[in-house]
Amino acid sequence: MFDLLRAEARKAAELIMRHDFIRIFAHYDVDGISASAVLATSLLRAGKPFHISYVRNPASDELEYSSDELVIFQDMGSGYPEVISSINADIIVIDHHFPYGKATPTRTFVHVNPHLAGLDGSFELSGSGTAYFVASELGENHDLSTIALLGIIGDKQQITAGNAQIVKEGLERGFIEERKGLNMISGKLKDVLWLSTEPYLGFNEPAEVDEFLEDISLSGDIELDELDEESEEKLANAIAIRLLGNNAYEGVFEQFIGRKYWLRHELVNNAFMLSEIVNACGRVSEHSVGFALCMRDESYLHRAYEIWMRFQSEVVEEIRKRRAEVQEGECIRYLIMERAPTTGPIASALSRCLFSDRPLIVVNIKNSIAKVSARSNARIAEKIDLAAVMRMAAEKVGGTGGGHSVAAGATVPPERVEEFIKEVDRLCYEFASV
Repeated sequence: MFDLLRAEARKAAELIMRHDFIRIFAHYDVDGISASAVLATSLLRAGKPFHISYVRNPASDELEYSSDELVIFQDMGSGYPEVISSINADIIVIDHHFPYGKATPTRTFVHVNPHLAGLDGSFELSGSGTAYFVASELGENHDLSTIALLGIIGDKQQITAGNAQIVKEGLERGFIEERKGLNMISGKLKDVLWLSTEPYLGFNEPAEVDEFLEDISLSGDIELDELDEESEEKLANAIAIRLLGNNAYEGVFEQFIGRKYWLRHELVNNAFMLSEIVNACGRVSEHSVGFALCMRDESYLHRAYEIWMRFQSEVVEEIRKRRAEVQEGECIRYLIMERAPTTGPIASALSRCLFSDRPLIVVNIKNSIAKVSARSNARIAEKIDLAAVMRMAAEKVGGTGGGHSVAAGATVPPERVEEFIKEVDRLCYEFASV
C-alpha cells in the first residue's frame, strides 16, 4: 500500500521540481488548510515559489492560472474529472476523497490519492496526510507531521494505516507527544464544557455546567490541561455517562477519551485545539489566518483565538437553537436552516452526540445558495454511502455533491431543497434495504 502511495508521491515531487512556479487550489476546511501548509513549507524549503487560493467547489469557483504553471489541487480534485480535464497545464491532485469518473487531462497529470493505493481515505489517510507523503519526497520534512495531524483530527479520522505512520514518525522524532487524557479543547473546565462541540454535551444554560461540575466535585476555574490523572478520569466518566444518556454514537468515546496529542514546536500545543482554531478560520473565510498559524507565524495567534471564540460561540448557540427543529424522513433526519454561520460542525455535533441512529442532512440557505452537510457514522456507512447519495441526489436537482461515506456535502439550488431532501431519503432507504 505505502509503496504505491510513495511511488505516486515521488512522481508528484519530480514534477514539482521541474516547474518554476506552483499554483495551488486547496479546500477551505482544516484538512485543506493544513494540507496547503504542509506543501507550502516543503516548497519554501525546496526554493519553489507558489500562490495558494482556497476554494469551496472547484466546479463552480473561478480558477485562475497560467498554462506554464504547475496546478495543484489539495484536499479536492479526485471527484471532479471534468475540472481536471478542462485545465491546460500540468496538474497534480493530492486528495483523499473517493475518485469518481475518469479525467482526460491535456498535459502531464499525477494523482496522489490513498484510494488508488489500497487505503481508505475516509479514515486511514487525510488530505493533509497525503500532502505529507508528497512533502517527504521533497526533502527532510518530518516536522510537518504535526501539521498533517491537524487535518487527521479535523476530519475525525482514525490513527491507523497511513495516519498511524505519520504520527509514528512525529513521535519518534520528538515533534509529537502522546499523553493520556481527554482529547478536547483547552481552557477552564466551565468554558470547555459549555463551548465543546466535539463532543457536544447538550447544556442549555451555564448553570447546568456548574451543577454538573459540582456533582463531581471539580472547580469550573481549573484549566482542563492542568488536571491531575484522577480528576481527568472522574471528568471523563461523567461526560461519558451524559453522552450515553443523550444517545451519542459509541465511536465518539474512543475519539476523545484515552489519549491526546501534544505538539512540541507549534504555537498551540494541544493538537485538537489547534485543529479547531484552524478549522474556524477556514469556516469564516479567514483562511490566511489559519494558514499563518500552520506556518508558525506568532503574529496571527491572538487574531486566530478571537476568530475561534466568536465562531465556536455562534455554533454552540446555533446547535442549541436548532436541535428542536430536526425533522424525520423515512430513513434520514434533516434540518433546514437559513443564514446559519456554518453547516458542517452543526451536522457533526448533532449526528454524533444527539441523533446517531440515522443519517443527518443539514441544509443552510444563505446568499442564494443551499449548502448541504451530511453526516453518519461507521455503523451506518456499512450500508449507506453518503458520498454517493450526495452526488446522485445533487445531480438530480442541478447541483453537485460528494465527499466520504460518513461525511459528505453538496451544493444545490435553494428552490429545489425539498426535492433534494426527498431524493436523499429515497436513496438512503434504497441503500439500507440492500
